[in-house]
Amino acid sequence: MVANKVPDPRYFLPNSPITQVQCFADNSLSDIKFGTYTEYVSHCQKEVLAVFQDDVLSRLPNPVIEVEMEELYLSKISHMNIILSETSQNLKIFREHGSELACQTKIFFTVVRRMQLRHYMNSSRQKTRAMNMFKRLFEQVDVLITPTTACLPKQIDPASLAHGELDESNALYTMWFVYLANLCGLPAVSFNAGYSPGGLPVGVMVTAPWWKEDVLLRVAKCLETPLRKPQRHYQSLP
Repeated sequence: MVANKVPDPRYFLPNSPITQVQCFADNSLSDIKFGTYTEYVSHCQKEVLAVFQDDVLSRLPNPVIEVEMEELYLSKISHMNIILSETSQNLKIFREHGSELACQTKIFFTVVRRMQLRHYMNSSRQKTRAMNMFKRLFEQVDVLITPTTACLPKQIDPASLAHGELDESNALYTMWFVYLANLCGLPAVSFNAGYSPGGLPVGVMVTAPWWKEDVLLRVAKCLETPLRKPQRHYQSLP
C-alpha cells in the first residue's frame, strides 16, 4: 500500500499517488476488463488449467480479452540474473555463515559470481522492456489474470528435509507467472481459486498497473468470496 509522503530523495517516486479504497465495498466487476495470454497460460498442468478456466474465467462478468506478451523467456532470465546478483552482493557480509546455506543456494551463487557487469546491465535493459510491455498491455485491459503457479503443490520428499533439493523443473513451474510482477514492480494479489480432483489448492493471480492496489483488493474480494472453503480455513478479510 502506498500513500503521499514528504518528498524524500531516497525514493524513486517521492510523490506517489494516494491509494483509494472506497471501491473496496463494490461487489460488482462489470466495469473491470480482464486480460489473459492463452499461450502463456497453456503451459499449466491440466488440473490447474481446468480450475482456472472452469472456476474462474467462466464466472467473470465480461469476456476475457486476449493480450500478447513478448520476450517472456528473456525477462525470466533477466529476473534471475538481477535477483541473484543483488542478493549475492548483499550476502557478502554473511560469508561466515556460508556453510549454513542449502546446496542449491550455493550452486546459484557460484554461478552468478561468474557473471560480468554487462550481464547485469543487459538484464536491467530487459527489465525496462518488460515494463514498457506492461504499459502497452494495460492500455487494453484493467488487470491481467493468470494462475498463481503452473503446477500443483509438490509433495515434500522426506530425504530433502535435511539438505534441501535442487528441482529445477518444479522451481520453473512454481515461478512461471509470478516473476513478471516482481521484476517490474507491479502490484499483484494471489488467492485460492479452487481445488484439483485430489483436493490440492489452485491459486489465481491478478496483476494490476502501478498504484492500483485498490483494484486488486476489489477483484480478490469478489472472486474469492463464492469459492468453496477447505476444511481448515482462516478468514483474512472481513
